[in-house]
Amino acid sequence: MCVYSNSSKIAKVVDAWNELYPDIALDCGDTDDIAVKMQAEQEAGNVVGDVWYQSSGHILYGLFVPNQWIWSYVPPGVVEPELTPEQPFAIARHSIDVWGYNNEVDAACPFTNWWELTEPKFTGKVYMEDPMTNVSDMAKWATVVQHADEMATAYKDLYGVDWTTDPAAAPDAFGQTVDNAGWLFLKKLAQNQPGIEPGGDEVDAAYATLGMDPTVEPGVGWTGWDSVEATADGEIAMAPCLDVKPVFGLEKTTYLGIAAFAPHPNAAKLFINFTLTTEKGQKPWMKVGVYSAQPSRPVPEGALPFEEMHAGTWATDPVFGWEWAAKVRDFWAISLLSAP
Repeated sequence: MCVYSNSSKIAKVVDAWNELYPDIALDCGDTDDIAVKMQAEQEAGNVVGDVWYQSSGHILYGLFVPNQWIWSYVPPGVVEPELTPEQPFAIARHSIDVWGYNNEVDAACPFTNWWELTEPKFTGKVYMEDPMTNVSDMAKWATVVQHADEMATAYKDLYGVDWTTDPAAAPDAFGQTVDNAGWLFLKKLAQNQPGIEPGGDEVDAAYATLGMDPTVEPGVGWTGWDSVEATADGEIAMAPCLDVKPVFGLEKTTYLGIAAFAPHPNAAKLFINFTLTTEKGQKPWMKVGVYSAQPSRPVPEGALPFEEMHAGTWATDPVFGWEWAAKVRDFWAISLLSAP
């Protein structure tokens, strides 16, 4: 059976799987470009992957569901409180992206409001993966546009005036307009020369490397909350900014589904059941910043309660992400070009 997962931690469940099902080999594992691979298999009629095990919900619901390339399966008796007729796929976990800072250099997060990241003091010092090359990141940033009202409130809290008074709200040289405070934030962030890195490890290294010069502000990075694990292991000096407006992070969801015409559909059902119902099936991912979708599972030691986390983050909406990710990409690209 072939499981397409975008996490290297999938290798850590193989032994537990083999104990339960020694006659069913668990193959494929950590795989890049899962959506591209599975789409190509469906279009060619040569399906290899049995299980979709990743986030990218905007592609799942925006492309795979309409084309009937993937099936929903939820094991009988498994509690799935987040299932709806519109979003019926089993959820493995929620992960949180946050702004991280170097806690060797700064005693506390060096900003209190997202809008500060668009100011000159953070020029070139906001590190992130390149959203132009990752449609999943673009779908996440679309969440800022979706929550434009909260971004408008945060702007007024910081500056005492409405976002519409900002000079960057005017049409740029390309005729690009700013329709709400979410778009304005993305424009100003792009124009503030963010530090673009090829991957998450490089993002953390850019601002949270041990022993950085304390006289130079290292900046901040958009990263997974679970990077605190590397800090606990003494590898980096990352701490999350949990007291910033309008929220401290974005919540992304990892889904489970079975490919249409999967060569091993029954084994795929067993794997989904294994993932959702056994401790060993979830253990590699359960740490601070990651939450099981099953309410019976305890939160990791040192983590906020799920309700508190959920109240302090914005959940990414897969349907909105699919509709708006391409528009966000184009807007971001033009904003980069039109920087003063």
